[in-house]
Parts: sequence; structure tokens; C-alpha cells
Amino acid sequence: PTYNTFGDSICGGNFGAHLRWAGYDHIVITGKAAKPVYIWIDDDKVEIRDAARLWGHDVDETDNLIKTNLGTKELETAAIGQAGENLVTYASIIASRHRVAGRSGSGCVMGSKNLKAIAARGTKGLDVSDPKMFITALNALIASVNGMAERDIIKLYGTLRLTSYLQRTGGNAWRNCQSVQVPQESFNMISHRWYLENIADTSLSCSPGCLLSCAGTYKVKGDESPSASKFAGKRGYKPEYLAMASLAITPDIHDFPAVGYLNDKLRKYGMDCAEIGACCGLLMELWQRGIITETDTKEWLGEPLSLEWGNYESAARLIDSIALQKDRLGNIFKAGVYKAAQRLEELKSTSILKYAVYGKGGAPFTEEIRHFPSWATNMAVSSRGGDHLKGFGTLDRWGRRDIAEHYFGNQKAAAPLDITLKGASSAVAENYTPLINCLGVCLFVVDVDPINFPPKNFALALKAATGLDFTVQELLTAAERVANLEKAFNTRLGLRRQDDKLCERWMKEPEVGGYGKVWKAEDYLDKLLDEYYEYHGWDKTTGLQTRKKLDELGMQDVAGVLEREEGLV
Repeated sequence: PTYNTFGDSICGGNFGAHLRWAGYDHIVITGKAAKPVYIWIDDDKVEIRDAARLWGHDVDETDNLIKTNLGTKELETAAIGQAGENLVTYASIIASRHRVAGRSGSGCVMGSKNLKAIAARGTKGLDVSDPKMFITALNALIASVNGMAERDIIKLYGTLRLTSYLQRTGGNAWRNCQSVQVPQESFNMISHRWYLENIADTSLSCSPGCLLSCAGTYKVKGDESPSASKFAGKRGYKPEYLAMASLAITPDIHDFPAVGYLNDKLRKYGMDCAEIGACCGLLMELWQRGIITETDTKEWLGEPLSLEWGNYESAARLIDSIALQKDRLGNIFKAGVYKAAQRLEELKSTSILKYAVYGKGGAPFTEEIRHFPSWATNMAVSSRGGDHLKGFGTLDRWGRRDIAEHYFGNQKAAAPLDITLKGASSAVAENYTPLINCLGVCLFVVDVDPINFPPKNFALALKAATGLDFTVQELLTAAERVANLEKAFNTRLGLRRQDDKLCERWMKEPEVGGYGKVWKAEDYLDKLLDEYYEYHGWDKTTGLQTRKKLDELGMQDVAGVLEREEGLV
């Protein structure tokens, strides 16, 4: 619903485990309830129950009320907050209260069905086909994790460690991508080290059995930052990097307790942090440029609101407005930053879309990408709208010359500030990432890394668990079929090469300062798209799939549908 493309989202939490322990691999929900409901799955017993008393409550309240109603805390929920109820198009599903299926608007889909939550309790456990082989396979995977050079750093900080890495490499989208680095004094207040030294509380595993536990909780004493006294005694879940990029770096809110407060608001309402960060960044830049003034905010809210950079209280007011849909400002931003910019252009009769930061379909991404050409390609082509997790691990982002050598025999594919093979790199990652997602392995740990995490270990683990004997090539082909099926879905929606694009800021404005000074995507994107389509075996003129490629993958049925609809070359 957010970008009119294929949509999916993945999260951690214990809900999925309980669902599987109850005996279910998937839930398919069709139709729409006449009134608010939730689904209760208790091993073999499945009920659709009244949710009238849950409607209007946030995710935490919903979780508490369901557990009270059912008389047990031994269950897990996947729920929506008020944003999903009010059909905010980028509403999220929250699992186990703190893990977010954030992108694509899955929470809006639940809200459209009047489905407030799904609760699951599984007590059956899970058999494996060959326990001895399974332990052997697990030991191999655990050895790979323990052998990671950054294992202890990942365990300590999770993705929050990327604040410093991207500060060094120019990947922090400060003030809506007006600069690629945060001023050092401000950065010192939002780095992973500040977090650990000032408010870190406990480590937390997002899923059963994880040996890294890279999530966590924090506690505010009250004297750590200018805003801290307002949150004294507050505990919260540690923001991950994308939350910091969206709620701290993009709107220039250099106050960690304030960012934690905003992140918690989004979690409870159930909304995508990247979309909100992009909305804040757009509004604050328009305020900076005098395009939006207090006259506008008074008209939209009934009271004036100052939108200067760093104003976390204004950001909180925007979040409330969007989630609750009780005023005009919230309505303007209900469908995301791209459509909001278009509406504001109509209201203000001036050019505004050029200040919105987004990729394919209008999907925002709150990181700098212009001098990471394979990352930029991802933003232009991703099946669920501009996004990094469909083609994760592109080589120039991390400088993995060993992986570049493995795939291409050419280490330039991982070289920074170089466009060599970056379109092909994006295609490689797009074909490999579904393997990790289908197996339920953590993408942030495994990455697209066939060297430290060889696919043969996954094949062994899968056989031991299920008895299904896949060769490595069969697994890789299955993953490539996933990428092609998502592509075919979007073709049926009418998407073509002209839809694989980036916003004006990324395309036409050179980076200012930093590691990638003067880089802009229009200098290389067309060439990399050609390379990307060719590596996938697709037609580079139209961006459409070819009969030859789909036949190679055993997808003749899909090819037949596309051919009838003139979506195949």
C-alpha cells in the first residue's frame, strides 16, 4: 500500500517461533472482518475473537490486554497500533512488542482487514530429521559466527555501530542529505559509544537461540543530555542504526534520550521509522528554506508549530498527527514522503518534490548513497521500493575485495568511488539475499558472504532439519527464483525500466564535502542499470524479464502469464 509495489517485511521476535511450535509454517488471511478481531492460535485450537476493546490501543497495551483476556503471559503477539487502524500506508506490524516488520505497509494491510493482532502459543516443540547431523551443522555455523572479526563489536552494539562507520565513510544523511557527515560535536551525542557509556542497560536477543544478542535496552538517569531530565527513569529498547539515521541524523536531533523517545512512539503506534525520518527531514528543510512557515502549521494543526532542525518535540507532534489522523498535517503525510511532497506542491504552488529523498516507488532511505554506486542501484531497483535489504551486502559499502574476487575475479567490484561491476554486484546480492531470508537466518550477521558463511553449511543444516537434500546450486537457484518472482509481480503492476529511478537530490545534486565529494548518481546510474539487467538475464531496454531466463529457472508458468500480459521479452 505504501509504494504500489510488491511488499514484504521481516522481523525478529518470538512470535514466529511460537507459531512454528504450534505446528504452522504460514498463515494466509483472506477477506475482511466486519468488526475488529484478533486471531488466537493455541497449538491446534484456532479462534477469531472480538477485538473491540483492543481497538484504539497501542502495541504494548494491546499485548497486555490480550494476555489478560486469555489469562496467560505464555504467548507472543504480532500486532498493529493506531497507525495501522487508521490506514497510514506505512504502518508496521510489531512482533513480541519490540521487533518491527517495518517496510511496505504490512500494518496497513492488517488494519484494512480489521485485524488488530495475532496471538500464538506453541508447546509442541519441533522435531528435526537427523539430530546428530543437525548439531554438526549448527556447530559449523556457530564456528563461522565466532570466527567473525567483528563478532564482539556486533554483540555489543548491533547495527548501532554503523553510526561511526558511516560517519567515517560519508554515509550519514545529515539534514535530509544536505551533507554526508554529522558535525562532530553533534555526532558525539548520538554515537554507539555514547550509548554504551551513558544509557546502555541490558543485552537482548531478538529471537530464540541467537548467540549474539545484539539488541538491547537502555535506561535514562536524567542528566545525560539536554532532554534527559524529561525522561528520567525511562527504559526503552535500543534504537538500531536505521532508527538513528531516521530520527537523529536526518532531522539533526543530536540527543539520544530524545531519539529513544521518538523511536518508542513509533514502535507503539506501529510506523516505519525510515518513512517518518524522511517526512521530518522534508518538513524541516522546507522550514529552513522558508517554504513552510508557522502560518502553515497553524492552519494544519490549529496551533503554530516550529519545525527547525533538531526540534524533537515537533517531530513527536508530527508522529502523533500521522498515527492518529486527527488533523490536516497528519493527513498530508498519511501516504508517505513522496506523495506528501506532491500534495505540498499543490498547496504551496512551488517545487517541493526535489527536496524529498527517495528511491523506486517513492520509498525513502535515510542514508547517503551517491558515492556507493551499488547501494544506489539497489535504491533504484528494489522490488519493494527503494530499499537496501533486497540486495544487501553490496561490495563497495563494506569493501569486501575477497567476495568481489569470488564472484567476478575482479577486486574493483569492491573498490570505493569506482563504478566497476557495481550493477552486477547489486544483481548478485539480489539473487543471494532471498536464500538467507528463506532460511530464516539473520541477514545482519550472515550478509551476502559465501566465504565466511558458505552455502554448503546451509544445505547441510537444511537437510539435517527437514530431510530435504538440496545441493548448493539448487539452493542458489531457488533464491534466484524468488528474486524473479518478485520482479514478475511488479511487472504485472505495470513497472518498467523507467520506474527504476532515484530522487533529484541523489541524481543531480553533487555531494557536499566528505568522502564522496562531487559524486551524483546521474553520472553512472544508467550504465549500472544496463549492467544490472544483463547480469540478471533481463532485457536492458525495457527492464523486463526474458523467456530464456525464466525457462532456465523452471518458471515457465510465470513466463506464460507475463507473455499473455505483454510483460516478457
